[in-house]
Order: sequence, then C-alpha cells, then structure tokens
Amino acid sequence: MKNIVIYGAPAAGKGSICEKLVEKYKYNHISTGNLFRNLDDSTEFNRKIHETIAKGNLVDDETTSKLVQNHLETLDNNPIVLDGFPRNLNQAKILDTFFDNYIVINIEVSEMVALERALGRVTCSKCGKIYNKYSESMKPLKEGICDVCGGDLVGRSDDNEESFKTRYNIYMNNVESLLNYYSEKNLLFIINSDQKSPNEIFEEIEKVIK
Repeated sequence: MKNIVIYGAPAAGKGSICEKLVEKYKYNHISTGNLFRNLDDSTEFNRKIHETIAKGNLVDDETTSKLVQNHLETLDNNPIVLDGFPRNLNQAKILDTFFDNYIVINIEVSEMVALERALGRVTCSKCGKIYNKYSESMKPLKEGICDVCGGDLVGRSDDNEESFKTRYNIYMNNVESLLNYYSEKNLLFIINSDQKSPNEIFEEIEKVIK
C-alpha cells in the first residue's frame, strides 16, 4: 500500500482514522503533534516547543522536518501515514526528498463541527486511544475510563476554544496552497466528514487506498 499524507483541520478526525489504519493495515502513524507532545521537559529547547504548541502556534519548519526525518529512520518497511506534516509548501518539498510513493487525503470539516469535536476530545493516558465525550459513537463505555486498557482519559492542553481558533485559522491559511500543490501532482483525494462517523469516513478512505 502507498504511504499517506492526511490533512484536515484540528479535530477533523485524523487521529481516529490513523488509529484504524494502524489496526487494520499495520500502517506506521507519524503525528507531528504527538512527536512534539511526547518530548520531555529536560531541555529548554523542548520546553519552548511545548509552550509554542500550548498557544496553538506551529513549530518552525527546520525543527519539524528534522524530527520527522529522524523518526522515519527508526521505522520498519510498513506503509506510513503522516498526520500534521507537511504543513506548508516548504515542508512539502522537504517531504519529497524523504519518499515519493504517497497519496494525499484531505478530510474536510466545518469550523463549528470541528470546534465541538475539539472541546469534547479526550485521549487515554496509557494507550493513546481517542474518544469524544460529545459523540455517541465515540464515547467511552465508562466516563473518564478507557475501554481498551482502563487508563484515565485526559483532555489535551491545546483543546480549548482560544487555542482551537488559532490553530484552525493557521491551518486554513496554509492548507489551500498545499492542496493546490498536490492537486496539480494528481495526488489529492477529498472526503467530507461533517455528517459522517469515523467508520463511514474510514470506509471511503479504504476505497481510495485499495
């Protein structure tokens, strides 16, 4: 299967889709957001990255690209799904130096739907499974507890309305040129997610990758 670059505004549902790609097709999932959040606070460099993310801003291209490249070098030969990279044309051109066998999927979502999803999103502190307390299809069976491993469910520090609006606006300002870039290369597939469950979105993605 081909590598995938997956796009979508904050809370479009990229994380849930990536979970399914990993579970069913053994994709290696690289989320730049997770890479940054998983950095410890042992250095000033790492602390500044965490401060940048908490404010809803983006880390610079050089740092982001190097972190992704270093992580790619640790992976096996299974296909890769990139979530959160590249975020601008400069990063897109850097990605083309890493590999060229990929497609691009954009999950469209309206701002109001994305905001509701962001404010309701919680993640297992142990296994990383994603839930949403406002979604009937994504609620945990027991509030605050992971269905899979029993871990505590926690919200992300950047899942607040102010941070969401900053991230959403940054994303929308950057994504058009990227989508045009990939459309011209005949690599782009678009899926609207507003009225669809994660399973329905995944079924459409399966049609694309197969």
